[in-house]
Amino acid sequence: MTVLDPAAGTLTFLAEASKLAVAEFVEKYGDGGRSSLIKDQILKNFYAFELMMAPYAVGHRKMSFLLQELGYRLKKENRFKLYLTNTLEMAALSQSKLPGMSSHAEESKRTSKVKTETPILVILGNPPYSGHSSNIGEWISKTIRAYYQVDGEPLGEKNPKWLQDDYVKFIRFAQWKIDQAREGVLGFITNHSYLDNPTFRGMRRSLMTSFDHIYLLDLHGNSLKKEKCPDGSADENVFDIRQGVAIGLFVKKKGLKKKVVHAERWGLWEDKYEWLINHDLNTTEWKPIKPKCELYVFVPRDEVALG
Repeated sequence: MTVLDPAAGTLTFLAEASKLAVAEFVEKYGDGGRSSLIKDQILKNFYAFELMMAPYAVGHRKMSFLLQELGYRLKKENRFKLYLTNTLEMAALSQSKLPGMSSHAEESKRTSKVKTETPILVILGNPPYSGHSSNIGEWISKTIRAYYQVDGEPLGEKNPKWLQDDYVKFIRFAQWKIDQAREGVLGFITNHSYLDNPTFRGMRRSLMTSFDHIYLLDLHGNSLKKEKCPDGSADENVFDIRQGVAIGLFVKKKGLKKKVVHAERWGLWEDKYEWLINHDLNTTEWKPIKPKCELYVFVPRDEVALG
């Protein structure tokens, strides 16, 4: 099972994934194969990309300590596959504009292979949000254009700038990567604006085309929109940010019948945390929705009334 966090930071998501993998393995098969699992699965098939040097360094150190706690001491000949790279740039580091990276040709080669050749079946994480993205390289600028049309027709908007937000570009990268593998799962925590903003209708339609099952959990907390609970009480963000947040799970697998489902949580951040800790995909009360032409909104809504 190949796994990638394309905006890894200090490896919080893959650290938890590693602990979960080891715990489930030990529960099913006993403790004897723990070391082999870490060596042959986690170190071989877990990947991470990070652009900033500080979290990159911390992430390597953090994972080294964690794997030791889990029963495996990293040796000289192996390492966790966390690579220093810009996920949204396909050029090799020796050809890119990243300062000081020309000496890392071998790592650059490995990174490029993961991006362009290695089938990835699970992509997860919390990519950055930035409405004024500095990621304007040739590859992502071309690839993101898939979101600038809907049902073969251009959006027709003068300035669909929100499609240039970094989190949108990371979703596009992950979608492209899973389309390459022809199956897989994408799980991101992101800005929730793409769920219903008209500018994102091409993005929503594209995601519906790529993925068979789509699970959307809107955690609200948008202080920019001054969101409040349906009963008028305070609604808080699960993060210390102003933009609302959503968890999106997208599944691509041959044979699945297409479906889009939605759930939401309102209230204080402590209540949302407690709910998240005690619920998973199977215990969440999902509401089926049928996004329709031409907005394809990812929220329960009477699109007929939208006219």
